[in-house]
Amino acid sequence: MFKMVALPNLLCCGLSFAMVVAPALCQTSPASGPAGGSELRVFDPTLIDHTIDPCDNFYRYSCNGWFKKNPLPPDQVSYGRFTELFELNRLHLKQILEDAAAPKATRTANEQKIGDEYAICMDTATVNKLGIAPLQPELNRIAALKSAAGLPALLGHLHTIGVDAFFGMTSSQDFADANTVISYYYAGGLGLPERDYYTRTDDKSVEQRKQYVEHVHKMLMLAGETEAQAASDADVVMAIETRLAKVSLTITEQREPKNLDHPTDVASFGKELTHFSLADYAAEAHAPVAGKMNDAEPKFMAQFNALLADTPIDQIKTYLRWHLIHAYANTSMPESFEAESWRFYSHVLNGAEKQQDRWKRCTSRVDREMGEALGQVYVAKYFPPEEKQRALDMTVAIEQAMSKDIDQLDWMSTGTKLKAKAKLHTVMNKVGYPDKWRDYSKLNIVRGDSIGNLERVRQFNFARELAKIGKPVDKTEWYMSPPTVNAYYDPQQNNVNFPAGYFQPPFFSNLEDDAANYGDMGSTVGHELTHGFDDEGRQFDEAGNLKDWWTKDDEQKFNDRAECMVKQYDAIEAVPGVHLNGKLTLGENLADLGGLWLAWKAWLDKAQAAHVDMASMMNGSTPDQRFWIAYAQQWCTQTRPEQLRTQAQTNAHAPDEYRTNSVLQNLPEFGKSFSCRPKDKMVSATPCRIW
Repeated sequence: MFKMVALPNLLCCGLSFAMVVAPALCQTSPASGPAGGSELRVFDPTLIDHTIDPCDNFYRYSCNGWFKKNPLPPDQVSYGRFTELFELNRLHLKQILEDAAAPKATRTANEQKIGDEYAICMDTATVNKLGIAPLQPELNRIAALKSAAGLPALLGHLHTIGVDAFFGMTSSQDFADANTVISYYYAGGLGLPERDYYTRTDDKSVEQRKQYVEHVHKMLMLAGETEAQAASDADVVMAIETRLAKVSLTITEQREPKNLDHPTDVASFGKELTHFSLADYAAEAHAPVAGKMNDAEPKFMAQFNALLADTPIDQIKTYLRWHLIHAYANTSMPESFEAESWRFYSHVLNGAEKQQDRWKRCTSRVDREMGEALGQVYVAKYFPPEEKQRALDMTVAIEQAMSKDIDQLDWMSTGTKLKAKAKLHTVMNKVGYPDKWRDYSKLNIVRGDSIGNLERVRQFNFARELAKIGKPVDKTEWYMSPPTVNAYYDPQQNNVNFPAGYFQPPFFSNLEDDAANYGDMGSTVGHELTHGFDDEGRQFDEAGNLKDWWTKDDEQKFNDRAECMVKQYDAIEAVPGVHLNGKLTLGENLADLGGLWLAWKAWLDKAQAAHVDMASMMNGSTPDQRFWIAYAQQWCTQTRPEQLRTQAQTNAHAPDEYRTNSVLQNLPEFGKSFSCRPKDKMVSATPCRIW
């Protein structure tokens, strides 16, 4: 998975369902959907519900046919076009992994690694037989802790094996100098999705906290504690995490880069931690003991320091023991641990009714752990060079449309326009896969050692991140694997990234006309470009530095227009009693709106150059209508109420219905295509617009 914590400002197209890392289907032949059994189309006229007025609810007009064909599977908390493609493509990844898992002399080094990891993941008999014993050396380390003086070294080790206890440490680009990689310390240590789960006072949140304590209780019992001890320890965990949560930034506050920019040096930072030896921590974590660093949340680190001074060592050990178990309670542990973890995080919090098949979980695990090793095989089979060129051509066309759009803005001054275009023209376009593949030669994967493999993968990735500190930034690096169905913009590297897996039906196809492809994939390309100029991305200059390049007047005009969208989304009630957070979703909402507008402008240019007859009909729709329908149909999604609640409270992306209707309501051009009247629901009386 990409470095979301280390790079809190990484901005992705974002999937509204729970899985973010979603591999895609190959383009070589038409795909059959698991539920409907029909070919995946970018524009699919069979999904349109003509009993719905498009000017009343365009999402339902475009998607009701898909909903009828695709009931929500019991093992999904949300199921949409992205999941449709994800599930289909996992079959291809499964085939790759099953072939790699068969021991033979012709396997490459990477095939041995991904194949043996998949094999042990699927071998539940061995995993269950080994039980928790492979994790016992780590449990013994925690049990041997005698005083707080020994915590820094222990925590340094635990962080290298992926245990999110207390805080986190990695590398990141310097906010002030994007060419420099420095040490980065950030808040962590919570078992619930984010800090407000610990602080909200509504009945549902109170209930979820009780359910979380019960979950910790059950997991500790599975690890061998008595019922009474586990119950007491679960209360300790909740108390420590609540204390940490209360001094953590909210997810909305984390979206403001300046809230995370607190440069210092390692020596000065260490002096502030009067109850924690940073030198001992760094020695065990192999982290730098000197040099510039960023303390992302000083208030949090101060509270961590205070907590060590007044918390009994046995309580600290309890907290560490829980986070160790929590970090490994997946396919590497006996099924009883994984089932209980699924029960709380997928069923209780998000409403899933059935756990996904083992092969699906193991396929996702390998993609998550060794995505470029798996992706290299995937690309060779399913992403020919001509596909990459088509993707690049569309990206360039959208960039050209944005350049023209900046020229036409009536609210931005000439000087700021010049700087905006300078930033746009330096955007690096990355499509498909890395130019240089990641080297896994130092990673040891053992066929029968599931927990050990996970430890070594995490140590490998942790060491790889820390090795970047003090070296030049590698702007060719990817934070998503090639099969992923998603995309992202990196403001500190000023590049857009479109993995190979995304440029496939139902999002892009050479069998469709430009109207459909630009309405769907074109809007995604525009979305990522717009992220460079949303409320967060606009704060970084063309070199990726956190630098104010706006005039005060232009900044105020931007903020006034952005506030229009904040209020618009604040008014949306996702589930009874829970409204969307307009501030949290602002960047994605701006990118959705700006991206679709840029795709529209780019498509109009192509259509005019090709002398497209705008009155011509195909499958009952004109070219411009197909553009809008293709946009809407990419978001057809069934979502459980529990997941909608979680999404509204934690996700920077609005639910898919609002990523459709709310965006289109702001575009008069859409209303004209369907002859909507001023008082229709799909026409905003006060449309919001920045780009």
